[in-house]
Amino acid sequence: MGKLDGKVALITGAARGQGRAHALTMAGEGADIAAIDICRDLPYPRYSLAKPEDMTETVELVRQLGQRALGIETDVRCAAEVEAAVAQTIATFGHIDILVCNAGIADMALTWDITEEWWDTMIDVNLKGYWLAAKYVVPHMLARKQGGRIIMTSSVAGLRGEPGMAHYCASKWGVVGLAKSLAHELSEHSITVNTLHPTGVDTDIIPGMAKAAAMATDDLVGFIENGHALPVKLVDAMDVASAALWLASDDARYVTGHTMKIDAGRMLK
Repeated sequence: MGKLDGKVALITGAARGQGRAHALTMAGEGADIAAIDICRDLPYPRYSLAKPEDMTETVELVRQLGQRALGIETDVRCAAEVEAAVAQTIATFGHIDILVCNAGIADMALTWDITEEWWDTMIDVNLKGYWLAAKYVVPHMLARKQGGRIIMTSSVAGLRGEPGMAHYCASKWGVVGLAKSLAHELSEHSITVNTLHPTGVDTDIIPGMAKAAAMATDDLVGFIENGHALPVKLVDAMDVASAALWLASDDARYVTGHTMKIDAGRMLK
């Protein structure tokens, strides 16, 4: 018996990195997976995003675990595309029990050097995309009257300021406000809403950010490591996925409005 047997999880930003880890972890516990991702590069951030072949691999890995999988190329900034992805998921699987809002970008620049385009893209992907996913999934959950789980990836940068990341921090603090508001609104319907707050995670974003900031990757990793209380450079995507699994399971059925840190003790400093 898996912790998520019979459940369907819709995961944004699922083609690679943390999103793929969420998909495989939840599939390993019995969930069918709808994976959505843009699968193409944008003018910003200044590094490559997931590709169609990444999505194909995620879907295949879920199927190898014995679960059904659906991959949908979707721009989370676009209401029509998100609405269509949710509708396709329901048409394919019949229902959505778990929503993991994970699609996100990161980049670095001093506050006064951030362009309007960079600011708008950061907020649109990292915050508007979460709102749109909730906007179209929540009515379905309410109509089913079976409760539900919503998990949103924020960051330690959603709990504190970080130099050179004002737009990123603003988006991740916004995720907390969105999640806590939803937690209030949905509690009477047994739908829980919680946020994840990882420190630096060992994914393709780390070398991408370093390149964008004209830093050596080791220097960026060293900066992150120096902020940790525990002796670790970066946490693994599976560390974050394990936390999400707990929040998605019945083990956390009475946990809502929670800000869960997977931060190697970064917030202790």
